[in-house]
Formats: sequence, C-alpha cells, structure tokens
Amino acid sequence: MSQPVLACPGLLRFDEGRPSLIGSRCADCGEVYFPAAASCTRCLGSRLEPHGLGSSGVLWSWTIQGFLPKPPYDSGETADSFRPYGVGYVEMASGIKVESRLTLADPARLRIGMPMALTLVPYRITEGGDRVSTFAFEPSGESLEGSSHV
Repeated sequence: MSQPVLACPGLLRFDEGRPSLIGSRCADCGEVYFPAAASCTRCLGSRLEPHGLGSSGVLWSWTIQGFLPKPPYDSGETADSFRPYGVGYVEMASGIKVESRLTLADPARLRIGMPMALTLVPYRITEGGDRVSTFAFEPSGESLEGSSHV
C-alpha cells in the first residue's frame, strides 16, 4: 500500500501503515510543540528534536465549523458544496493540545473527555486527479496508554 498524498506531509509519519503525529521537543527544557518548531518559546533554546506525539488523545474542546473557511483553506469546496465539520482540540499524552478536524459534526455525539484516535480524511482533489488527505480525529475506545512517544 502506498502512502497517501497529504495536505501537510511534515505533520505525520506512518508507523506500521498507521498515521502518527510528529512535532518537536526542546532538548534543553523538554517543551513539546506541534507543529514542529525551530526554537523554544519557553527557554529560548534552539536544540529542538523531532518528537512523536502518538495517534490518540482525549477531546479537550470542540465546535462545529458551519461555514466555508476563508483562504488559505483550499479544499476545493464552494459555499454550495461545503458540509459542516467538527473542529476540536485533542489533548495528547504529552499534554500538548492539537487543533484538528474531527470526523463527527454531530453535537449530540461529541463530549469533552472522550477518547479520540488519529485517522486520515479526504481534503481535496488536485488538478491532476490525486486525492489529498488531511489528518483528523475520530472517537475511539482506546486510552492514552496506547499513545507512542519517540
């Protein structure tokens, strides 16, 4: 199976074919960043290393995106074809909160504290016909103990 075309390839890696978020961690003070940062805002250090954030977390907060976002959002949708989607902050095992699209847009099914798992969802089709995916979180029965760290 080939790797999918990603909207933001530097944010993910694949472990045994499953997506996992990757950020950075300051080698001096341990502060974790997503997306990866070049310098630390906590200690002003510049020794940041790639850091796996895992593929699961808990829903910290959420809302429903009910209108077509403005540029630079480039999904190819129009105001007529746009469908609302969930957006949330997912707290990873490291404590960092990652803003992400959610696979659910039903307020009756979303709750703060619910376990979430990383997945890929369709984002747009390129002019050449390639399907581009982005990461999202979906409800999961897994706990944070299943998260992987580098």
